[in-house]
Amino acid sequence: MFSYSSALSRSTSVRGRLLCKMWPFVCAILALIGAYCSICWLYENLRTPVSLVLHGIAQLLLPQKPFSEKYGEWAVITGASDGIGKGYAEYLAGRRMNIVLVARNENKLNRVAEEIQRKYSVRTKVVVADFANGEAVYEHLARDLLPLDVGILVNNVGLSYDRGMCMEELPKKLVWDLLTVNVASVTMLCHLLVPAMKQRGRGLIINISSLSAAAPAPYLSVYAAAKVYVRNFSMALREELRPHRVEVQTVLPGFVRTNMTAFVASEYDGKAASKQLVRVDDYVRYAGFTIGKTDRTCGYWWHGLQYAGLKLVPEFVRVFVLQTIYSHLRGAKKNV
Repeated sequence: MFSYSSALSRSTSVRGRLLCKMWPFVCAILALIGAYCSICWLYENLRTPVSLVLHGIAQLLLPQKPFSEKYGEWAVITGASDGIGKGYAEYLAGRRMNIVLVARNENKLNRVAEEIQRKYSVRTKVVVADFANGEAVYEHLARDLLPLDVGILVNNVGLSYDRGMCMEELPKKLVWDLLTVNVASVTMLCHLLVPAMKQRGRGLIINISSLSAAAPAPYLSVYAAAKVYVRNFSMALREELRPHRVEVQTVLPGFVRTNMTAFVASEYDGKAASKQLVRVDDYVRYAGFTIGKTDRTCGYWWHGLQYAGLKLVPEFVRVFVLQTIYSHLRGAKKNV
């Protein structure tokens, strides 16, 4: 018994000494993992503000080319009859670019075109196109756009839900429209206009994704997945076009006060959810400042902080956060 107890004591003592020797090594490994994760997070979330600061300083110190000279004479904006698209059209017109307004509502487009011409004294062109109609739309767009010196393409047109819904609750037509409008339009317009941009050796494509691309979004599943496609497509296209001096910027906005978020604005008027909606003018002023300065942005400082916060936590937490948001909107809409 005494011999067994002694052996057990010696064995425990050996394990203790071994653990003491290994502990600094374990701590060093954990510290390296922590440092690596911190560096990755800092790079992902500070690359945009650092790039904006550096380019902003350069802009103050060095003469800058006008957009029309740097990229081309015309800017094409889809979904330009209202919301973020209209905001981009006005911003670029204020930088002396001629504007092509593309959307499905001709009356709205004509009103916007007249406003821009009167306010900024630039040329405008209206192209009526319903992207939900699919392939036939692009033949019409090719006839109108290819003869122009298109320097900037803003792929803004988008379609979302009017409330949070389970996938099987979506009408079949809406599912097709979500894919056709949100995915096909971005892809096919780039396919249409990129060859001329490459040939000229200049141009800028701005693809509007969404903050919902930061994680899978239950009750907004098809829309959020489509916006992931836009983000990944844009980032891959950027590398393909880099040698040809054609820029691609990915924009990931959060909630902005537009027709797509009208339900949130009306249902939660005066409440915290409604106050999170950024005015279009404020959003585009920030997003416009990033043009030519960074290849990826949320477009607005508060949305950038939200994106950084989502990326700080594991994916299952991000899914839970988005599920909570959209299930709440789903429940509220059902009770209306």
